[in-house]
Amino acid sequence: MKGETGEQEVEEVQRVICGAALQILREGEQGGELDSRSLAAYFAAYPQWAASTRNRKQTTLERFCRWALQHELLDRDPTLHLERPSLPPAHPRGLRREEIERIFAVIPAEQARDALLFRLVFETGLRIGEALGAHVQDLDLTRGDEHLTVLGKGHRKRTVLLDDPKLVNALRRYLRTLGYAHGPLFQATKNGRGGPLSYQSVQERWQGYAGRAGVTCSLHQLRHSHATELVNGGVSLATIRKRLGHQHIQTTLRYAEVSDGTADAEVRRWRRGRR
Repeated sequence: MKGETGEQEVEEVQRVICGAALQILREGEQGGELDSRSLAAYFAAYPQWAASTRNRKQTTLERFCRWALQHELLDRDPTLHLERPSLPPAHPRGLRREEIERIFAVIPAEQARDALLFRLVFETGLRIGEALGAHVQDLDLTRGDEHLTVLGKGHRKRTVLLDDPKLVNALRRYLRTLGYAHGPLFQATKNGRGGPLSYQSVQERWQGYAGRAGVTCSLHQLRHSHATELVNGGVSLATIRKRLGHQHIQTTLRYAEVSDGTADAEVRRWRRGRR
């Protein structure tokens, strides 16, 4: 009975895919042979389609042709030479500070290391790997010039300003609790090994806190949220690029979609300056 059910499901999937593929061909008014020329003409007839729409329809056709080949209904795959349109990278989605603070609020006081690690990422826009790779000796908490040196992508070093007073004070308190002056800033304490925290462990902890707070937020979104705050605060893209450690300005430009309120305020400042 189980085998019959499985076969029925496969047949149903094949029926849906075949039906969709045939509908696509009918929409194109091509008729005749199912070959690479007719498929290319079909897609050329719809230049207004978004890349995501074309990709979805092309995937349907590829599945249909793969099935047809397996059942000897086609002697060659006409989709092999179809070019895939490139999809633009998704716009990074940052969360509002209030949502992030809701997550911080559920971190127990005894988990000061976790709270500091996540606060550091949120207030500086560090990659989580950069934060986990930071060492005590990379910190310079000279008053008025507090900064952290990190090793980013491509083994490129950069200096990140620690400009948030609460973060700086938390770092000073945290350093006083450490029994060492050299080594990973955030150490794992399991089994007394004292090695650096693993990404998987940190990811699980963050998701646990976010779930407890009822906020959907990935660990990487802390970095996006910081960048979004900078953009909405009027910080130049050149400065944001340097702070986040982007090699190319095109990466930073993905954050340039500022809020309507911020855009309106900027126009008003410009208008007042002309009077």
